[in-house]
Amino acid sequence: MEKIEMDFICVIPAREGSTRLPGKLLEDLWGEPVVFHVICSCAKSYAQKVFLATDSEKIKERIEASISRTKKLSQYQKDKISIRIVKSKSVKTGTDRVAHLIRILEEEGQKVPEIVVNVQGDEPLISPEIINKVVKVLSDDTQASISTYGFLSKDPHEFRNPNRVKIVVSQNGDAIYFSRSPIPYGAKNFIIHTGIYAFRKDKLLKFLSLPQSKNEVLEKLEQLRAIDNGMKIKVLVGKKKLFPVDTEKDLKFLRNLKKFKRG
Repeated sequence: MEKIEMDFICVIPAREGSTRLPGKLLEDLWGEPVVFHVICSCAKSYAQKVFLATDSEKIKERIEASISRTKKLSQYQKDKISIRIVKSKSVKTGTDRVAHLIRILEEEGQKVPEIVVNVQGDEPLISPEIINKVVKVLSDDTQASISTYGFLSKDPHEFRNPNRVKIVVSQNGDAIYFSRSPIPYGAKNFIIHTGIYAFRKDKLLKFLSLPQSKNEVLEKLEQLRAIDNGMKIKVLVGKKKLFPVDTEKDLKFLRNLKKFKRG
């Protein structure tokens, strides 16, 4: 993996409730909770620290037990991980939870790097390589506030599936819009968004101060708050397909995967 010049931390927002699949982050997947696989990938990335920001003591206890017994992580990687309880009425989305934790860490006097990566806890196929590459994309573009990842698809079922968010990307690689609807119209190849955002810290804290935008509420997509307030989002487009856990059907599909490649 190409070394990244800028330091960064990963924060995984982990809310116990879920509209489509309650308790999904603790559902068993390949012998461990869904969110544990995300934590492992973050710990294996170049991140200096990895925080699990949760509203649930149950999640905290289960993940602490998984980390303690796992042989998938070195002691150095385990030592990167910290689990924090984050509860606030102002937390409307996962990104708000991440930003709220950063504010808490700074109030405690902890030094927070200039790049903070929000990795959603329902992305068990996310890899350390993708995390590192998304950070590098942000590091390389000084005008960008955020970077993210999307993969190319030709699957018409994904195009129509509202749980698979589509991105319209400019010729310069900037996100124009995100939608649950099949956009752009008539596309044979399109880009599916995945749950990772690398933020510049000041833009993340600005995000927390902004009210939810009209498009964000309509689409139920927090990244539209950034778009609607003029933040530039750089998109890394790759071929590596990721598969989040949104429904029971998704979970069953992933459980049936005997082998999968990270990277």
